[in-house]
Amino acid sequence: MFIDVHCHLEMLLPAEKAVKESVSNGVEKIISSSVDLNSMKKNIELSKKFSEVECCLGLHPSNLFLMNKKEISAALDFLEKNLPFCKAIGEIGLDFKHADTAEKKQKQTEVCKKQLVIAEKNSLSVVVHSRYAEKHSLQILSGFNGKVLLHWFDGSKNLFSEAVEKNYFFSVGPALIHNKDYLEKTSLIPLENLMLETDSPVEFAGKQAKPFWVKKVAEKLSKERKISLRKIEEQTTKNAKDFFSL
Repeated sequence: MFIDVHCHLEMLLPAEKAVKESVSNGVEKIISSSVDLNSMKKNIELSKKFSEVECCLGLHPSNLFLMNKKEISAALDFLEKNLPFCKAIGEIGLDFKHADTAEKKQKQTEVCKKQLVIAEKNSLSVVVHSRYAEKHSLQILSGFNGKVLLHWFDGSKNLFSEAVEKNYFFSVGPALIHNKDYLEKTSLIPLENLMLETDSPVEFAGKQAKPFWVKKVAEKLSKERKISLRKIEEQTTKNAKDFFSL
């Protein structure tokens, strides 16, 4: 079986079609990450409705700019009250593409740290977003005592090596099929630290990604690394099961 460890199933409508399509293509587990209060509520309901779906609860760094302090506080309170329904805290982190001032970067940093505290206090793993902020993200994570999954990490080769040394996990998706530079950098990731994702419904080459695309990602990895598809499937699934306690 394959596992899509990072997507946004609540944005794929109808979700039931996406789940059935995934299962028919050998993707038997979907981990849906949240970005705000509304998506947390939707993902909890999806995880209750479909045995194939698990969810992560968290606030995406870019979504923070759509929320005031009271709304952020309420969302974090909801997160803590609903931890029994989630498999990890995510997606959290930094996104300096959308944080173009010191004030915005500070806001993202503060909320990320609060969620890391929640995760550590409750022995939960974290799923981390780090666009244009890979170095800063690793700095913040250095004080976190728990398992880390770097979603779509695209830092320098040195930062990849640093994260590997810390035994962080990485989830890679369709981007490596379309981006040679990214593919080359992901070759630095040991198979024991690798998982598969789609980040659906993000688009690649004009097409909306779906969870069952993780099989395409696995096939690309198999070809590039000269490792059997079965080995890719077995190891990435094992990594996901261990990380998310499936």
